[in-house]
Amino acid sequence: MDIVCKDKKVCDICEIKTSLNPHISVPAAENRSNCLVCDVEVEYLDQAINGRCYYCETEEQTYFLCRNGHYICNKCHSKEALAVIGDVCLSTNEDNPFIIAEKIMEHPAVHMHGPEHHALVPAVLVAAYKNHRGLRKEKAVREAIKRGRTVPGGYCGLYGACGAGVGVGIAVSVLLGATPLTPEERSHANLATSRALNSIARSGGARCCKKTTRISLEEGMRYLSGLLELEWEMPEISGTCNYMIYNRECDVNCRFRKKN
Repeated sequence: MDIVCKDKKVCDICEIKTSLNPHISVPAAENRSNCLVCDVEVEYLDQAINGRCYYCETEEQTYFLCRNGHYICNKCHSKEALAVIGDVCLSTNEDNPFIIAEKIMEHPAVHMHGPEHHALVPAVLVAAYKNHRGLRKEKAVREAIKRGRTVPGGYCGLYGACGAGVGVGIAVSVLLGATPLTPEERSHANLATSRALNSIARSGGARCCKKTTRISLEEGMRYLSGLLELEWEMPEISGTCNYMIYNRECDVNCRFRKKN
C-alpha cells in the first residue's frame, strides 16, 4: 500500500511500503487511536501482563491491549512513523519546529497517540536548530530519533514523565553533547525536561500526544532560545488543533482546541 500526498503526488517521504500487513499498515484517519489490527478501543492497564505482538510475535510485558486481546509492541507501532520523522527532518530547510512537527503529524503513518511522538520532539528541535544555524544535521537528527524511540508508550501515566517532555531533554543533550559526566550540559538537559514536564502537568487532561508535543516544542524553543541565543519566533498555535475528533479523551479546556 502506498501512502499518497494530499496533492495526489507520490513523494519520497510519503511512498512508504509496509512489510508487515498491506491491509492495515496505515489506519484511516478517524481510526488512528484504535487498535491497528481490529479497530476497537485500546485498554490501558495499571498492572503489566504478558502480551505477544501481533506483527513480530515478540513476547513481553505490556500495559496495553485492545478489547479483543491484540497487542502491538512499540517498535511495530511506530516503525513507519519513525521513517517519516527522519525523512521530513532530514529533507526540510525549515527552521521553525512547529511547522516541521505539524507537517509530520499530518502524515497518515503518525497515529493520534503513540511512542513515535517521543522521537518526533527531539528530532524536530534538533533539525530546526541546525537549519537555523546552517549546520549539518544528519548525524544529530538520527541520534535524536535513536534516543527518543526508546521511550515507550504510556510513559506519562505509568512512569510520571511524558515522553514528549523527555524529548526536549534529549534534544538539549544531543545539541550540547551531554553525558552523565558533563556537569553543565547534563544539568541543562535535565532542566529542559523538567520545564517541559511541568507545563505538561499543569495543562491537565488525559493523555494527548498532540497537545504534549506542542507544549514540549514551546518549552524546547524557549529553553534553547535562552541558552543558545536564538531568535526563534514563537508561532501562535492556540485554537488551531484539527485532531479533536480523533481523540475520545480530548480535554474541553485545552487551549489548542479549534474555536468554532
